[in-house]
Order: sequence, then structure tokens, then C-alpha cells
Amino acid sequence: MHPLRPKRGRVVNYEAPMWEPLIALAPEELGDFMWMHEVELEDGTRLHAYKHCETRRYLHLDRGGRAFVFIWDEDRPEDEDALYEEVDPRWLLELALAGPDERAILLRQNVSAEFKRLRWARSATRHRISRKRIRHAIENCVLVIEKDPPPSHPTGSDKRFVFLGDDEEGVPLEVIAVEPASGSLFVIHAMKLRQRFKNDYEEVGSCQR
Repeated sequence: MHPLRPKRGRVVNYEAPMWEPLIALAPEELGDFMWMHEVELEDGTRLHAYKHCETRRYLHLDRGGRAFVFIWDEDRPEDEDALYEEVDPRWLLELALAGPDERAILLRQNVSAEFKRLRWARSATRHRISRKRIRHAIENCVLVIEKDPPPSHPTGSDKRFVFLGDDEEGVPLEVIAVEPASGSLFVIHAMKLRQRFKNDYEEVGSCQR
């Protein structure tokens, strides 16, 4: 199935919560989520945003049972509508509930299926690693490491995932991506594997051979 085009949308309601979409998807998890706001997409679809109290991950659900993720884009003007992309509801729920280690595995397993169009920072190809090589390394990585944001970043910044894997020519790469609360994946850095990650890469790689 071809991926659907992301849809533009904007927040239209902060005051009138609706719980039916979440009840239909995960009634047993109802008490662990907060209703945050309502979004209207360009085609008139209404999404309700629910935030998990512990993991701080979001579910954007419509009344028909569809789920969407907010697309991270650092170049989007402040006055421009945000983009939302449809994903599998059960997978998004699993991602919202998962702990750090489980989330890393889910990202690795689903980056190809759920994020056909990875989001790219300008810094992603600064070291002359093409997007094609980066995508291959992520989709075929041997290890995903979750790291806290640098101390210089404000409290609450999104955690970072380091993907260790080979490009299509077998060259080991390290790729760093941000996985915001929405569940999207935003690539910010890629370069040839450095010594600091080499031992982890070789240890896990040897176990998979």
C-alpha cells in the first residue's frame, strides 16, 4: 500500500474533551492518558490528542479509529499549519505505552513501514553521508541506543536515538535521530562509525552473525 500524503491541520479546541476515540482503541488505558486538544485537518477530519501521563507520548485519534502522528519540521514557519501523517493505531498505542528499551526496538522494526518519509534536519548530511545511505543504515541497524539530550538543551527536550548499522556498501554508520512525543522520527546527524560506538557495534553484530 502506498503511503498517504500527510495532511495539514491546526488546533481548534482546548476546552471540550472527547474520550470516545480513546475508549474505542484502549479502554483499559483510559486512566493513564490526558486529553490535550482537538485538531482539524484540511479535509475536515477531527483528531483528538491524548498524552500519556508517564511516557509523555501522544495519540492523535479520529472518531473512525484512525491514528496520526505529528510530523516534526524545524523549517516550518510558525504561522503555517502543522502536518499529520496516518499510521497504524495499534502500533502507535504500543509506542505510546512502551518504555525506553521497547521503544527503541519498535522504532527499528517500524521505521521502514511507518515512516516512508523520514524527517531531515539540514545537519543530517553535513558529513557527506547521503540520505539513501542513512535510510539503509537505520532500516538495517544492528543496535539502537537511547540517549538523553545534551546538558545544554532545555529540560524536557526529546530523547535521541543512535542507530548503528551499515550502509548498502557495508560501511558502518552512526545515525542520530530525535523521536518527538508524537512518535515521528527526525534525523539530525550521520557519520562513519566512531570509536566510541565501535565496541557496541561489533559485540552485537557478532551475536547476530
